[in-house]
Amino acid sequence: MLTNELLEAKYRAQRDLAEQGGDDLHTYAQNVHRIVQDVERKHGLKFRYRRGKPAASAPDQPAESSEHGPRV
Repeated sequence: MLTNELLEAKYRAQRDLAEQGGDDLHTYAQNVHRIVQDVERKHGLKFRYRRGKPAASAPDQPAESSEHGPRV
């Protein structure tokens, strides 16, 4: 596998976040979200996220219409 300093830093950060969350995906996502909010405040940024398709295990959520193209 090819690697460089940036990828190594990314992998270290992911490992640290996984350890902090006790390998729980929900806690991992909460920690990442908190970090993103801190970065937004510190640098005056606002990140926008595109909504994905609903999970197959969540039938109560309506599927997005592709009639007007993808949301951005």
